[in-house]
Amino acid sequence: MNVEQILEKLKESLGDALLSYEIKEYTMGVRRKRTLYEIWAEIDKSAFRKAVETIFDIDYPHLHFITGEDTGGDVIKMIYSFGVYHGHPWGEISITLKFDLPKSELILPTITDLMIGAETNEREIREMLGVEFEGLKNKRHLFLPDDWPEGKYPWRRDEYGVDDMIKHTHKSVREIRKKGGENA
Repeated sequence: MNVEQILEKLKESLGDALLSYEIKEYTMGVRRKRTLYEIWAEIDKSAFRKAVETIFDIDYPHLHFITGEDTGGDVIKMIYSFGVYHGHPWGEISITLKFDLPKSELILPTITDLMIGAETNEREIREMLGVEFEGLKNKRHLFLPDDWPEGKYPWRRDEYGVDDMIKHTHKSVREIRKKGGENA
């Protein structure tokens, strides 16, 4: 499938839930010019799982990243980036899905049942932005201490109590040093 065919498959699968899209093209190389393609698609959050399943129907994707951004409003902007045909030299096509997740309902289905490698990304987003992933089995912290205050999310712009979070982190570092922790 080429980039246009992939976009058509997404349009067919998502219908009106595909809010906007753009194909980006990059030419690289000096002697042998190669072209790389990206699809950037903004979708309705209700179509998130269907969009991911459609990508899996095209080709087992490579997960580039999952991230989220709090722009200071009432939503977290979620971004998922996949690459299909990543095993084909110069043939990978990137597909990036963007959608708004209301802060009043920060819940998404996990994709770890489709791709176990998404667990690390989902756990990071969970602890840093407060997004819950339904079906995520391992909910332990990745980067924050195990005793990090519940309901405090460092990447959120509406987070209050940053001083408390900093004091808490310094306290945890001091405790590790007292116990003779490595690299402390």
